[in-house]
Amino acid sequence: MKNIKTIIFLIASGISITGCMKDLKNDDFSDDAISATITVTVNMPAGYNYPTEGLPVYFVDPSSGLKFCDTTDAAGVATIRVPHGAYVATTETKHSVSGGVIYIFNGTSEKIRVTPKDPRSVSSTINLNVSKAGQIVLKELYYGGCMNPATGKSYSKDTYFILYNNSDEVAYLDSLCLGVADPYNAPTSGKTSNWVKPGTTELRDSVPIASFGWMFPGNGTSYPLQPGEQAVVSLNAIDHTTTSITSVNLGKPGYWAAYDPLLTRGQSTPNAGVNLMQGFWKVGTATSWVVSSLSPAVILYTMGGKTPEQFVADTYTWNPGYATNRNFDCLMVDKNLVIDGVECFRNDTDSKRLRPEIDNGYTKTDGSGQGQSVHRKIDAQATIAAGGRIVYMDTNNSSNDFEKRATASLVGVN
Repeated sequence: MKNIKTIIFLIASGISITGCMKDLKNDDFSDDAISATITVTVNMPAGYNYPTEGLPVYFVDPSSGLKFCDTTDAAGVATIRVPHGAYVATTETKHSVSGGVIYIFNGTSEKIRVTPKDPRSVSSTINLNVSKAGQIVLKELYYGGCMNPATGKSYSKDTYFILYNNSDEVAYLDSLCLGVADPYNAPTSGKTSNWVKPGTTELRDSVPIASFGWMFPGNGTSYPLQPGEQAVVSLNAIDHTTTSITSVNLGKPGYWAAYDPLLTRGQSTPNAGVNLMQGFWKVGTATSWVVSSLSPAVILYTMGGKTPEQFVADTYTWNPGYATNRNFDCLMVDKNLVIDGVECFRNDTDSKRLRPEIDNGYTKTDGSGQGQSVHRKIDAQATIAAGGRIVYMDTNNSSNDFEKRATASLVGVN
C-alpha cells in the first residue's frame, strides 16, 4: 500500500495553503470499510495536444471540509485513497503562445461518491475546457454592504465593481457589457441551476443574464483603459459616506453608473461628472438593478459584433424555472463571448452558475453587511516581469485568484 499523497484540511482549523503539497500525512487509509481509491483521468479538449502530466488535482468534499491533492502521472492520471464522502475533483493549467495569447485549461469532475457500497476503486474523468485570458478583468466585487454605526444596521446601497486592464496594451471599455447571472443567489446545497443541459447536471454553454443588460457606450475607442488603469462601476453613484461613515464615495467624476433615468428610476441619480452605462435591455417591472448582497455571479461580455437589438432578439429566452412568469426571462450569453466572470458563494456547498471555462471555482465573504469585498490577488512574478505594473492573478478560477478583504479598497479614498 503506497503512502497517501494528501493534505487533510478541517474547516475549523483555518489552515490554507497553495500548491499541491504531498506526504504531509503519511498514514494509509487502508481499511476498505472506511475508504477507497479514486482514479481521475485528465483529458485535453479536442485540438489541443499539451501534456497532462504533472497537473495538481484537488479533491474536495464540501460537506465535510476534507481536501486532498495528487499530481497526474505521464498518462494524465491522478490516483488517491480517501475516506468515504462525496468529492469533486478540479485542476487547471495554462500555456502561452505567440502573440501574447494565454490559453487557460481547467475542468471539474462530476461528483465522485465513495461509500461503503462502492467498490474499492472509483474512476472519474476531468475533461478540460479551454479559454483565453482577457485584457480586462473584474478586480473587485463589493456587494454585501457595510455596518452603519449611526443606526447599527447594514447599509447595502453602495455596491460597486472594479474593472482593471490587466494587460500591457491599451484596452477599450466601448461596447463591453456587464451582467449578473440567474439565479441571483447561488443555489443552496442539494439544488442546482435551472439552466442545465437536458438530462444532465452540466450547465448550458451560455450564461443566463438576469433582469438588465448594461453596456459601455462609445464608438470603439472612446473610453480607453491604459495598462494598470481601472474603472469603477456602481448602481448608486453618490457619496455614500454622508449616510454611513464606513461606506464609500461612488459619486466621483470619471466613475461609471449602471443607471438609466427611465429604467432605474428607483436608484439614486448619479453625481455630476459620473459616466452612464447604457441599459440596452430590461425585463419585468423592477425600477432598480438587483445585485445579490449574498452571492452574486458577475460577468463581463461582448455582443460578438451584433447590435443591441439583434443581440436581444437572438438571445432572449424564457426561464425554465418560471414557465408562466416573464419577469424572470433572461438573455443567454454564449460562453465564448464572456470576457471574465466571478462566482460568489455563501457556503462551500452552494452550486455553480458559471461554467468552468469562465470560473472553475468560487469566492466568498463571511456574510453580508460587514464591509468586506472579494479582491483579486496580485501575481507577484508577473508584476515583477511587468516592471512593477501590478498584474493580478487570472486563472479563471476564483478560488485561486481572489481573496476576501476585511475592508473594501475604495473605503477612505477621497
